[in-house]
Amino acid sequence: MGSSLFYQADNQAAFAKEKTVTIYLTRHGETTANVTNKVQGWSDFPLTKNGTKVASNLGKGLKGIKFTDAYTGNLTRQYRTAKIALNNSNNKKVSIHESSSLREGGYGSFEGDSIATDGDKMAAVYGYQTGDEFMQKAGKDYWNQLQDAYYKLDKENSDNTKLVKTDRAESSADVQKRMTKEIKHIGKTHANKGGNVLVVSSGMSINQYLSGVTDKYKGTPLKNAAVTKITYKNGKVNVNSIGSLHYVNKGAKVNN
Repeated sequence: MGSSLFYQADNQAAFAKEKTVTIYLTRHGETTANVTNKVQGWSDFPLTKNGTKVASNLGKGLKGIKFTDAYTGNLTRQYRTAKIALNNSNNKKVSIHESSSLREGGYGSFEGDSIATDGDKMAAVYGYQTGDEFMQKAGKDYWNQLQDAYYKLDKENSDNTKLVKTDRAESSADVQKRMTKEIKHIGKTHANKGGNVLVVSSGMSINQYLSGVTDKYKGTPLKNAAVTKITYKNGKVNVNSIGSLHYVNKGAKVNN
């Protein structure tokens, strides 16, 4: 009993010293797969010329905000978005840490497929006729259900591939678990000093993460370089805003 009280007191003392960490959780810039409507997931498609410009605009819109650190998934589109944004926001010296936990959801055998073709396949898992109907009827649960449809079909090996288990599609629970753990880890890592941290991930993984941590989540598709602002303090995550293009639009005006 006594040791339990001491443990609680130690925890309370540790939390009392924590400072607020503001996480700018950002989707990467436009990629070649975005333009050609292909499933990219863990596949490493590069930024387009427009994607580079959007990342630059993001950075210019973030000027005046000092970042203490930056984190990205282990995909080129995520790292390049962060690097370009930091360079254009007067944060060139900020380190970028890569983590596979922040990458996009994995789609296994379906990587590189046409989104339209796969959309209809995934819709059929839930009894819908088309991908558009699926998206409309599923509402804010769409991104999780889409991820789980990829997981189900790949687990059944519907495309008859020789992928090993670790290379096959993830479930939405898998994505949520790794994203939640990593973002909490980032917050805890910087809680002693507080400050701002740039985190660049991907649309599906961010949406699936948000669906499990806030009532503000509506399932709205995230635009390229859209920023979701999160604060971390005393072990708790609070989502302040979702998918804002404020910084991109602000930066674009600098070029005009």
